[in-house]
Amino acid sequence: MAVFRRRESPPSPVNHYSEYRPCVRDDFQECCAYCLLHEDWAAGRENFELDHFRPKSLSQFASLAKEFYNLYYACHPCNHLKGSAWPEPSLEAAGYVFLDFCAETFSSHFHENADGAWQPLSRGAEYTLERLRLNRKHLVRIRLLLREIASARGVQVVDWNLPARDQLRELLEGIVDS
Repeated sequence: MAVFRRRESPPSPVNHYSEYRPCVRDDFQECCAYCLLHEDWAAGRENFELDHFRPKSLSQFASLAKEFYNLYYACHPCNHLKGSAWPEPSLEAAGYVFLDFCAETFSSHFHENADGAWQPLSRGAEYTLERLRLNRKHLVRIRLLLREIASARGVQVVDWNLPARDQLRELLEGIVDS
């Protein structure tokens, strides 16, 4: 099962894609589509943007600029690193693609090491990890901290196959206000 589940029916068409923001945010349960962190752990709601999964700036995807299902909720660093990047057709054919956690499970592509780093298990994971720098120092430190909290509380670590929002609330219940 995919990490994120998009609503079955898109909202009514809009004049500007930014009007979809509340619905996209809801579909991604306030988590980044790429690093998977909840906005509370990724500098807050104001640090999140709408990403065009297939970049609207590329001519082959220009028609998707206002397509609801092409809009992903992303933290600023991930969105900035992805930018208008898209793999060349030869790379895509070889499996070097941006992972789409609306269609993929985390564990099919990554393993989280005990030190908080994500280890790629597929070509798509290698490509995504490298392009978006998903093992940035602060991301690894946050994942390690979450592991340490789970261990100290005797509960399960975050399962990245599921959106992190509710898991983080449970993990931190009684420690911080959600």
